[in-house]
Amino acid sequence: MMRLVTVATGIELALPDELSLDIDSPYFQADAIPGTASLPFDLAWTRENLRGLNFPHLFRGPGGPPPVLVDCYIDGPRWRRGKLVYLSVDVAAQRLRYNFVADAADLATAIQDVKLDTLDLGTAPLVIRKNDVYALNPVKNSAFYGDKAPAGYSSYLNYAPGGVYAPGAELAPQPYLVPLLRRVAAHFGYEAVGPWLDEPEIQTLCLYSDRLATDPTTVTLNRHVPAIDVADLLLGLKGLFGLGIYVNPNARQLRFTALRGVLQRAAIPRPGAWQSATANTTNGFALTSNPDANDELDKTLDTGWQKFTLGAGGESQDIKAGTLHMVVAPMGAGGPSWQVPAYEGKGAVPGNADVGDESKVGLRLLFDRGYQPASDGSRYPLGSALATNLRGLKVGDYSLQWPGPAGLYAQWHQAWLAFRARAVQHVYQSEFRVADLLSLDPDQADFIDYHHCLWEKVSVTISAGAPLSTATFTYQELL
Repeated sequence: MMRLVTVATGIELALPDELSLDIDSPYFQADAIPGTASLPFDLAWTRENLRGLNFPHLFRGPGGPPPVLVDCYIDGPRWRRGKLVYLSVDVAAQRLRYNFVADAADLATAIQDVKLDTLDLGTAPLVIRKNDVYALNPVKNSAFYGDKAPAGYSSYLNYAPGGVYAPGAELAPQPYLVPLLRRVAAHFGYEAVGPWLDEPEIQTLCLYSDRLATDPTTVTLNRHVPAIDVADLLLGLKGLFGLGIYVNPNARQLRFTALRGVLQRAAIPRPGAWQSATANTTNGFALTSNPDANDELDKTLDTGWQKFTLGAGGESQDIKAGTLHMVVAPMGAGGPSWQVPAYEGKGAVPGNADVGDESKVGLRLLFDRGYQPASDGSRYPLGSALATNLRGLKVGDYSLQWPGPAGLYAQWHQAWLAFRARAVQHVYQSEFRVADLLSLDPDQADFIDYHHCLWEKVSVTISAGAPLSTATFTYQELL
């Protein structure tokens, strides 16, 4: 038995006799973060329904009637808070067609076409010492001003010879990723959580910014993030680090989990009747970092580290996130050599008509490796795509390049893609009560027919007059 009650007015809507829901795991689609959605259904043209739905047939604004926030109750307790999304109206038949969305499907409607740099991400004092909000790691970019470079430009952003920032240095703060994600999630009413966010090395990730800070006292953070959609931020991180992003609307949490760890979870028994199986047609993977097409260094330096091909490369993932080239460069005439990230292209300078104020980079990440030795033993702040410093000494476990033992493939993707390459899809029908529905979690593997399986989709049909009793599980078999 199912009830939908509008949050704003407390009206219980009159529902059809049956309603079908598909609950998709957020872990199996590389280019999306799916959630819960119903098949389209009709609501009767009753006075109470029309009032609870804000008389959608009278709406004349752009984009159609706004979604209606509702609480969904199944067999008594509240299961989800979600939204009713208007599809159409049949006036002659006096039917209103809607779709119910929750979880990630609900969040997707909230973040649709929302740009990251339009959010209020807060401010922080502009300081050159270490802080928890942003880094100031040097980045080489001799083309930052195009052909209008001012006299004395060092070809570096955040230039700090000998660890000391020069007066008038071009400062482009690099926001730390984890605090940024927490602020983005909070904007939409969620808390960003999860074991991936808690990893100490992940907490050193920062975003490359190509826009100078012109206020001498304050950093406005949304001025130093790429002009990309919020959805592209989440999908870029998901693709780069092999993440599962789970939206829990009841706890109001956005959970980030490395998929490599999901495969190690213990399974719980679930009885069921086998319905069908589908052969694995995977034919390899091709993973490519493609944050933007504006770095001129891609034309002159090796770009092999930006991609990884496994097997025949049949499944292609074009990931809108990446990092920067790493170069070793002398710091001035006769100066020591530094290992630094490098980018070649115009930046953004507020108030400078020759350069412009539009950020031109996508989602490019660096690890803040702290102060590391230059060739002469002096120390400088190192932002890096690598797990080693100039001397080849280990400074971390992870690299932002695809190849190698510290690379993105070996560290984040290998275990999951090996599972994907051998997993066989099985469909089972199982007994399923509301308690099972309330405890459903994509992290949890099931043990069914002597196999460990992760569910890819759970389909339920809910009757207006009978309790929930069964569900159809589409599994990917682990073992």
